[in-house]
Amino acid sequence: MSEYCFESVPKLERNEDMTFSDFTERYYLPYARQTKRSWKTDERHLRHHILPHLGAYGLRDISDIVLTQWIETLQICGLHPNSCHRLLSIVKYILNCACHWGVLADNGKFKQFHIRRVQSKPEILTTTEALNLIRLLEEKPDYPPYVFIHLLLLTGASRSELTHARWEDLDLKRRILTTDKTFTGRPRLIPLNQKAVTLIQRLPRREGIPWLVSSPRGKQMLGVWKDWNNLRTQIGRPTLRLQDLRHTFASFLMSIGISESDLKSILGHYQPGQLSLLRDSCDT
Repeated sequence: MSEYCFESVPKLERNEDMTFSDFTERYYLPYARQTKRSWKTDERHLRHHILPHLGAYGLRDISDIVLTQWIETLQICGLHPNSCHRLLSIVKYILNCACHWGVLADNGKFKQFHIRRVQSKPEILTTTEALNLIRLLEEKPDYPPYVFIHLLLLTGASRSELTHARWEDLDLKRRILTTDKTFTGRPRLIPLNQKAVTLIQRLPRREGIPWLVSSPRGKQMLGVWKDWNNLRTQIGRPTLRLQDLRHTFASFLMSIGISESDLKSILGHYQPGQLSLLRDSCDT
């Protein structure tokens, strides 16, 4: 979030006493819906982790002290430092909007507040753990969140790639899924193994719903955290992240002799640092 695109928003009247919640609802979210691809993610994080803590504060009152207390509360609740970093980025982006649009005088009270991101070592499922996870997923073969999680494990796709996958992106004859929701923004092909193809073939295709895996209401598959938390707890890996399924997939490919160059081709954006951490995880 180093670049801001505020040109489409007119200057507003100065109102530093406006609460963070009011500013977000009245100005930021309508703007984000028009300009940010990730606005639904922002909205979800605001509802669950940000507004319950910061919503009642006036814009002028959100300082580094307030932000410190908020971050400490999130960490006590069990959020990973990188999740806290992501949430802080959203808050600072919104406050910078308030400054640019003239509602808030300046960013002096929060500009210097930062928290360090942690380069987390990938958690890799053992073969036994992976089989236990698959067994649990297959107990509800038609339950959309389980199908979504199962496909993450079988394809190595990122959560964003699968969330935005549409039926029109699928070519079952060639066993590929095309996506442009990548880190670089460049399209890539996700190869599908037979198990993934079989899983996709069981999915219902409903008229008017473009998403490959959708919620029962036909929306994008966004809210899988509760189901994922239950699953990872049942297999004895309570800190395993959804993105670790991608690392598990990568480790499996490495274990059967796939070269690093081919691995990058299969997984798209997969940096040398990630490969180094992955090798270390496979060795332990």
